[in-house]
Amino acid sequence: MTSKFKDSELLNLFNRVYNDKMIVDKKSGISDEDDIRQYCKKVFGDGELNPDPLALHQFNNLVVKQADEIAKPMVTDIVGLLANTQLEKRGTVVEYDLPSKRKARFVWSANGVGVDMIRVAGKKKEVAVPRTFSTGFYYEPDDLVSDSVQAFKDLINDLAETKVKLYLKEINKLIIAAKNTQKIPKKNITEVSNVQLADYNKMASVLGRFGGRPLFIADTLLIDHIAMQQSTTEGISNLLIDKYKNELLTSLNITTIGRTDAMNLSNPFIDDANAVTEFPVDTGYMLAGEGKLKPFRVVEYGGMRQTSYTDFETERIMVKIFQDAAIVFVFPNLLGYIKDDSIVL
Repeated sequence: MTSKFKDSELLNLFNRVYNDKMIVDKKSGISDEDDIRQYCKKVFGDGELNPDPLALHQFNNLVVKQADEIAKPMVTDIVGLLANTQLEKRGTVVEYDLPSKRKARFVWSANGVGVDMIRVAGKKKEVAVPRTFSTGFYYEPDDLVSDSVQAFKDLINDLAETKVKLYLKEINKLIIAAKNTQKIPKKNITEVSNVQLADYNKMASVLGRFGGRPLFIADTLLIDHIAMQQSTTEGISNLLIDKYKNELLTSLNITTIGRTDAMNLSNPFIDDANAVTEFPVDTGYMLAGEGKLKPFRVVEYGGMRQTSYTDFETERIMVKIFQDAAIVFVFPNLLGYIKDDSIVL
């Protein structure tokens, strides 16, 4: 491996390591696994070599760039269920059309400033106003020195997931704000203790009028609570075919509830006592099945950026991530909100 640590060569090395395509050639003495290990020792030190601050900055920059690539399909697959997404260069003015058959009753940007800056009579366009979002994390340099390959992959994955969670948390904030200000139609909101299958089906009927098959996104506990009622509700239980009975009995992630699809939200514990999860377990969202129109619009400006430092006491690497984006709640009537306070961990 070159001693100059060129960005392009390191990115190629990072790609091979992350994608399990490491080069090993014993005759020529080439080994990507050895190279990534030696590079991590250079960056973080190993008790004999002192850490290199410039190399640390370069490492974090390249890790963020690698994680950004990994996050792209994740954003499309997960955030894309709730929002139309697009990527633009920083400084680009993004103007988007509002379909004529839907009038936006409520437009709210993630920084609390309305985004309808150019709306005039007869004009159905909006401008996406970006905001700089930030989040932070830390990692242990010893992990990267002692088990460079696996620790490197874990770091990339954690950072990519952090970006997706950032977007989901901001979207959740906008949903709560819209609900509290009564911008989401009352028929689209169910807040009860012990939500019933009849309440769920009623909401599905509302959102089904927009076309397509509604999709319910929630923690597995809330999905299970509603789905299992199909086996005990008179008039429905006797209609269940063996395929759905088997899913209710054996599936870890139930994918169908009545005339809707269901998707379990990835919601890991964030404490050692298994008492707190990343997102609320008692809240779920139902989406109209019409593919082109989604409640949110996410415009991402450029990729992630980072700034970092080494904590002198713990020797952990503290990293703050920045991402410019506009997150806009365009069509609240296409979103259903269910909260059941009887659902607890």
